[in-house]
Amino acid sequence: MRDLSYVIIDDTYELVISSDNAANIGEKEKDQIQAPYSLVAESLFRVAFMENRSIGAHPIAVVLYNFTDESVWREFTQTIKKKMNAMGFEVPITGSTESNFPLPHSAFGLSIIGKVEKRNKIDCQTPANARFAVIGEPLVGEEVIRHRERMAPLALFEELVKNKDIYEVLPVGSKGIEKEVKALLQANDFSEDVQVKCSLDLYKSGGPATCFVITYNPGEEVNIRALAGDVFHHLTIAKY
Repeated sequence: MRDLSYVIIDDTYELVISSDNAANIGEKEKDQIQAPYSLVAESLFRVAFMENRSIGAHPIAVVLYNFTDESVWREFTQTIKKKMNAMGFEVPITGSTESNFPLPHSAFGLSIIGKVEKRNKIDCQTPANARFAVIGEPLVGEEVIRHRERMAPLALFEELVKNKDIYEVLPVGSKGIEKEVKALLQANDFSEDVQVKCSLDLYKSGGPATCFVITYNPGEEVNIRALAGDVFHHLTIAKY
């Protein structure tokens, strides 16, 4: 369900590894989507960070793979540091740049290594009476540039991860909202034979995790809606 790898450290802790990549998006002439590298860096960081934090891990290192040009390294790492600091974390950044063979298109990869205490891992904790919602909207490509107000703010994501009335948080990937909801149901040993309803497109790619699914305490819906504001979208889960 989650795009994560776990490495056991000892009886108490695990390493959590998350990653994302982007190609043909950037400032090179032949890039299909023209976007500032700061936005590309922000998008890659967003996906890997949200995956890591969604299960309660604390980032301890960032690894950057730069296939574009060594001249963009500074802008990329500064953007990542700024975003990481805004979320309350300060971690080292390492990585490598392909400087021998130039590419006609921009290409990057990014991994975040986190650490989580096993007993505090936020996974498979959704009870049968939980309610579901999507925070943000699925946006892809140039939509991420044109409609940033529809994206779930990263600060809101972090606030909801820490909220005790939120059972689980799951970033939406390329397979869409319904796929993530059914994977979450399966992980919690609930039936996947359900009909998922929402005002949003359930099958559209979530792009750089522009939205995420939450399960939450029904008694706190008013407060959660107030926190999320216009980016809150209720999900209805009904059995066939």
